[in-house]
Amino acid sequence: MGCGNVCSDDKPHAKKPERKPELRKQKTNSKLLLGPAFSEQELFNSDPSLLNSDAMKHKIKEWEKMARGRDGKGTVSTEEGLRQYFDSRREEFLNKLKEGPPPRYRWAAWKTALQTSQVFTKDLYQSLISQEKRKTAKWLNAIKADTHRTYPERFAEQKDLKVSVMEKLENVLVAISIYNPDIGYCQGMNFIVAFMLFISDMKEEEVFWTFIAFTKDTLKHDPLHIDGADGLYNDKFPKMDFLMKCFDNAFARNVGDLKKYLDEIAFPNMLWVYKWIFILFLLSFPFAYCLRFWDYIFGYGLSGILRLSLGIVALTKNELKDKDFTYINTFMTSFKNGRNLPSAEEIIEAAERIDLDASILPGNNVPQEEDELMGDVEDLSLIHISEPTRLGMISYAVFCLKKKKKKK
Repeated sequence: MGCGNVCSDDKPHAKKPERKPELRKQKTNSKLLLGPAFSEQELFNSDPSLLNSDAMKHKIKEWEKMARGRDGKGTVSTEEGLRQYFDSRREEFLNKLKEGPPPRYRWAAWKTALQTSQVFTKDLYQSLISQEKRKTAKWLNAIKADTHRTYPERFAEQKDLKVSVMEKLENVLVAISIYNPDIGYCQGMNFIVAFMLFISDMKEEEVFWTFIAFTKDTLKHDPLHIDGADGLYNDKFPKMDFLMKCFDNAFARNVGDLKKYLDEIAFPNMLWVYKWIFILFLLSFPFAYCLRFWDYIFGYGLSGILRLSLGIVALTKNELKDKDFTYINTFMTSFKNGRNLPSAEEIIEAAERIDLDASILPGNNVPQEEDELMGDVEDLSLIHISEPTRLGMISYAVFCLKKKKKKK
């Protein structure tokens, strides 16, 4: 896979994918537009507007104007200009972020929406990754093991790039585990941090503070006032439990017919939406989609994860009705290769149509009784869903209860 001007691959390939003529005409500065593990083809496929030069020129002009700062003269840095725009026109900024910034402004836009500058402390990051501090890192061995398991397909033929990415990824994860011992480290964080490294052009200190900002209560614009994401990763994962309950309530309201059917066949949300939420879609969808999903989440707030998840379900529900357990499980885990998917923009449009308000928060709805969800235990059989994997220092495999077929 190509990676802009960061590296090149001169090895012959049996068959090279065709590139659309329009893409050859596009002149891009890969240093500005691409993370080092992204090809031009992948990026352009991620955002249809990039195929329309007029639309992209208009979008770039809008963001150039936003980045000029309060006086409009461009006397400040791009990041400072966007911060000033955010402070004075927050709602407008967030709406433009949800619509998708030009790639060259994406990283600065994410940092602005997350208010990374509010948590930044000069020189602290270098202190956290010092050899003296690393010796005290409780999770160092787990981090070392997981860094080399992070997106291995991205580096199959790019070993020099892999060494650079893995070193920076390890540094950031070690710093996070020391900075916030309540979070420490768990598997899943490595994929999120690596994705940030790709988009930031490997600016590890910026990635560290941006992740810290994400875990704190910086997305104050969330309509449901769901605070920072630290609870996704700290002990017992309380925010995951909270968001899964929110999703279940919103699922019943927005796509109730499908939820009812999935309950009837005892197909649990845990098999699919848990991973979407926990790793922000990264292991379940093409990176091209994740770029736009993250724009939307940072522009909307953490409840944007729920909207996107329900938008995907709403658009694909007709493929799932009356299908058996195995078919649905295969379908819901086939999105990574781009199969069965509407476009990212269609998903975001569907997300905007989802009915979501404070009534879906846990405690505002009466939960279904356990026997309503599962039926009689004797009607269920235990099936194996996934091979063992790790979460932190714990190994686990996923099993599920499935309704037995009734004998005729």
